[in-house]
Amino acid sequence: MSAALRRGQVTRAVLVLLVAGLALLAGVAVAPVGVATTDPSPSATTTWPISVQVTEVSPAVLRPGDDLTVTATLRNEGAEPVASPSAILRLSRNRLHTRTDLQSWAAGKMAAGTRVATDTVTGPLEPGDSVDVVLTVAAQDVRLLEGADVWGPRGISIDARAGTRLSGQQRTYLLWLPSDDVPAAGVSVAVPVVGPAASPAVPAHSPQDEEEGDEAEGGDDADQAQDAEAAPEATALPTPAVWVPDDATAGRLEEATASGERLAQVERLLAAAPDVSAVVDPSLLSLAAGGGSHARAWSAGMTTLLGDRDVLALPWADPDVAAVAHAARPDLVAVAASTARPWAELAWGADVPLVLWSPATADPDGTTAAVTANAGAEALVLPAGAVEDAGETATPARTQLRGDGTVAGLAPDPVLTHLLTDPRAVEPDASPATAVQRTLAELAVAARQSDTPPDVLLAPDRDWVPDVTYATALLDALDTAPWVDLQPVSALLDDRPQGRTTLPDDAVGPTELTAGQVQTLAAARERAHAFADITADPDEFLAGVDPAVLAPLSVAWRTDPTGRDALVAGVVADVDERTSGLSIQPLSDVRVIGAVSGARMTVLNTLDVPVTVQLVVTPRKSCLQVEPIDPVEVDAQGSRSVPLELTAHANCEVRIVAHLASTAGAPVSAPVEFTARVQPTIESVGTVVVGVLLAVGLLLGIVRTVRRGQSARRGARTEAEAEADAPVTLGVLGGVVDTGEQSTVAARSGREDA
Repeated sequence: MSAALRRGQVTRAVLVLLVAGLALLAGVAVAPVGVATTDPSPSATTTWPISVQVTEVSPAVLRPGDDLTVTATLRNEGAEPVASPSAILRLSRNRLHTRTDLQSWAAGKMAAGTRVATDTVTGPLEPGDSVDVVLTVAAQDVRLLEGADVWGPRGISIDARAGTRLSGQQRTYLLWLPSDDVPAAGVSVAVPVVGPAASPAVPAHSPQDEEEGDEAEGGDDADQAQDAEAAPEATALPTPAVWVPDDATAGRLEEATASGERLAQVERLLAAAPDVSAVVDPSLLSLAAGGGSHARAWSAGMTTLLGDRDVLALPWADPDVAAVAHAARPDLVAVAASTARPWAELAWGADVPLVLWSPATADPDGTTAAVTANAGAEALVLPAGAVEDAGETATPARTQLRGDGTVAGLAPDPVLTHLLTDPRAVEPDASPATAVQRTLAELAVAARQSDTPPDVLLAPDRDWVPDVTYATALLDALDTAPWVDLQPVSALLDDRPQGRTTLPDDAVGPTELTAGQVQTLAAARERAHAFADITADPDEFLAGVDPAVLAPLSVAWRTDPTGRDALVAGVVADVDERTSGLSIQPLSDVRVIGAVSGARMTVLNTLDVPVTVQLVVTPRKSCLQVEPIDPVEVDAQGSRSVPLELTAHANCEVRIVAHLASTAGAPVSAPVEFTARVQPTIESVGTVVVGVLLAVGLLLGIVRTVRRGQSARRGARTEAEAEADAPVTLGVLGGVVDTGEQSTVAARSGREDA
């Protein structure tokens, strides 16, 4: 073959390739629906002149043989008319495997896929105007594989065009399901039912008590009407106690339960979504039952609604467990739990689980988590956290908060929770329809992430105001998805943890109640309980003390720290006022002049109940002793004079302090002081000293007398000499004086005669 021939063949080949390339380009420009064409991905920060909002993806779960229909709204956000608007639906046939894939698709970081449908709008689109478009893909044009393991999310996008120029886009997901034989992830939804900040309330009769009173006043007519009822009714549980809120609390409750407000919307959601679990603060229902018209109606409706669904109880008043933990007073959470349990058991049965709910939007520290076990709660519900903090996979609902397994946690998934409460935190341009599709896609990825799909939890914050229409649409979609198993939150408490959460060492919120205020409230409560021991009916005396102390601890007060500070001071003052009815009448200085003396003190009781107290009298020096005093009973609004027995040991001036205490030794009154001048020598001690001195003098006199009678001169004479000295006869008056010789002779003569 010649060189010229070879050059001609090469030239013809190049021309053929060039023509083919031009034909291909022309085909791309005019390709009909169903031809695989792609558009470059827009930047995530692109500002579009036309906004696109997907309003429906039907069906939400696409099966083989189904046509796909996507409805969207195009709106001209620019200042100029759009001459030839149109919409194109694109499909990416690659399965999205991970949460990162889903986010990358939504952010426009992946190619938009092939064009599968188009819709043209007639006429220009003026600034501010909007128009609906409907894009339908026939089943045969979907062209997705039908194998057993190809199910899951695919990306779809709706492009808005001005002529041939891309002017807007929204991305969402198609859920492909060739077979219903797929694994399912457990999904639980927990909604907190907590009230606004509340002040201490006054206990009132329950509605049941009021009905009984009305029947009693009705007399025979009421009895006859009751007897006329032929069919017997099942015995209902007694109505839980009702508390009457103060005016400020009643106003906040009326506002929160008004139509469209938070608590009213929560009630609507629970009524429309029976699979949602309610985590309830019993004090809210009790306060609302004693509030205004809106609050009373809401409380009655909510109480009925909660009777046949999954309910978990919070401690009374939903206390700030972080503040209590940081003040080292976990006993207050235990008090709140014990206050809530009787109410919850009366309303919902004995098996209602008790849980704690973390007060902040960030994870609590280990000290806070430890309060869970101290309160006897079954778990601590953690905050959902930010979307940016979400992991590569769905967060397991059941988690372990301490290495020894003593504290269980319920961890909401951040992405799924925000898709329920605030979808635009996940996708800035999300519509309700795209949020539903993203939620289904997230759960499909979660169900495929392991051989054992995790249980996941959706748990909004306390201040969530539900969009009932959207939330019910989302929950309905979850209920029909084969890879989703809706289950009650209480079921999560029965299984072993699926993960472990590392908590920070220290997490103190900026509006958290200070440790000093928590301790002040705890001390006031302790004083009241110690005081109650001296009354005949401690329970009656303490009625309302615990709810009053718990009121300032409520998490709801974090939004009003100034009002909370005033409430703390008021509660402490009110509780202490209960313990201020006992006193000792002041006593003037006394003088003790005997070894054993008596005195009297008067105990005053201004309370409406009788008391039994111990009068404690303590001298500050050992020179005076007060003998033990028996317990003293004092009538209501009465007084009692108490005798004292004082024993003096030495002269002194001593300060004496007296106070009243319970029989267990707890002080129940302010102390009083007086001074005693102790001078026992004036009486008993002086007498003893004088007696001793006289006895000593008498003894000395006797000894001296004896010693003098035994002197040397007297003691040396014999008996004979003593007789010789004695006179034989007495001389007569005027006679001769008897001499010694005569006496001697006479004596001798007498002996001789003898």
